[in-house]
Amino acid sequence: MKQRLLLVTATLMVLLGWFSAFMLNSVPHQSTLYIIGPTLLLGVGMGILRKNSCWKKTALAVLFTALTALLIMNQFFPDRQVTVSAVKQRFQESQAGKVVAISVKDADGHNTFVADRRLEKFAPIEVQLFAQLPGEVRMLTTDTAGNIYVTLPALGAIYRLTDNDADGFADESILYHVGMDRPHGIVWDNGKLYVAEPSQLLELSDTNNNNQVDQVRIVVSDLPDDGGHWQRSLAKGRDGNLYLGIGSRCNVCEEADSRRATVLKIDPTTGATHIFAKGLRNTIGLTFSPDGNILWGSDIGRSGLGSQLPPDEINRLVADGDYGWPFCYGKQEVDPLLGSADRCASTVASSIDLPSQSTPMGIAFGEKLSAPDEYQNSMYVVLHGSSSENKLVPGKVIRIPYQQQKLATHGKEFLRGWEFMGKSWGQPVAIIVGSDGNLYLSDAKAQAIYRISWQTVE
Repeated sequence: MKQRLLLVTATLMVLLGWFSAFMLNSVPHQSTLYIIGPTLLLGVGMGILRKNSCWKKTALAVLFTALTALLIMNQFFPDRQVTVSAVKQRFQESQAGKVVAISVKDADGHNTFVADRRLEKFAPIEVQLFAQLPGEVRMLTTDTAGNIYVTLPALGAIYRLTDNDADGFADESILYHVGMDRPHGIVWDNGKLYVAEPSQLLELSDTNNNNQVDQVRIVVSDLPDDGGHWQRSLAKGRDGNLYLGIGSRCNVCEEADSRRATVLKIDPTTGATHIFAKGLRNTIGLTFSPDGNILWGSDIGRSGLGSQLPPDEINRLVADGDYGWPFCYGKQEVDPLLGSADRCASTVASSIDLPSQSTPMGIAFGEKLSAPDEYQNSMYVVLHGSSSENKLVPGKVIRIPYQQQKLATHGKEFLRGWEFMGKSWGQPVAIIVGSDGNLYLSDAKAQAIYRISWQTVE
């Protein structure tokens, strides 16, 4: 009787160990220290089983309890469903990278960078503080001469950054234009700078080459600006058109203005505009594939469905594609508020589902990097992170391998560590490849731009 009680107790311990391990795995960004509890339950339970029965029965009990815990988890907690891919992703996130100190010029080491700042890298890279500016920095672009342009929405400004001696630190931070309404998306093309404000798209020119905008042309003047997501993002296509992301005005609703929650296709010469893709709640990152034929976008999902749903997304954007919002999300999953299976069946599924609340922003392909092939053949995705329910989801940069016009099913860690003692000191936003073959990354919270270069090229 005593032995039977021990076996039942041990089996329940193993079952509880598996269940708590699966539950822990479904919660992203948790410290790996929390695995101690499930490990103790599994270890002690299996030890008792092995001591009081043969190894075959012990193995069967372990397998049975694991399957039972998995079924319970997926049946009663569908928002925390455990899959093989989720376990693999969690394992990768738990692996430690190498520490990289951010290189800072003495003259620039103020504010956030008074103290030494270190990040965690998963590639042979160096990180420099390229520039620090007087406000929150957002989107980036570069011209043919290698100058970097960055938008500062709160200041209504655009800065131009120049590295004349090519040492990886900006020598000049020039106020290129000011007096704008929350400039965000920015693209350089053929000597002109296209900038997206909440309500209009502008073309800026410096006709006398004195590093100051002296000519402003309104390309589109009536973009929807009735609240909600105000950030407008831009990409330039080989077809000569501009592609403009316009977010929704709400968390989840049916929009009155059909241009909301879309990507618009705009002729920069005439301003002619039509909807290219819809059902995109808030697409911040926009970029074309290396061959220029495929437009990709990063989309931020809605809140209110728990900590695990819906996923944020990377989407392959096609003409007239419907990506589901507010009726569906991810892989044609039904939103319980407004969606239906019939409605979602006609939508385009996401290419990559990212963890909920990771907040993907800037994206860029690495084909022009001065780096080994595996890094050139990748999409770089900036996860801005978030903070909700007193829980920090820290920002980071991942890379997703890209081969034959397809993304791999999961991303790989690339650069992270913008938090210290449970608080973030930085929040990355946008990423581009500069004409020098290096990555440039903006950080809104630290008001900084980093230059990321490879230590060796094999």
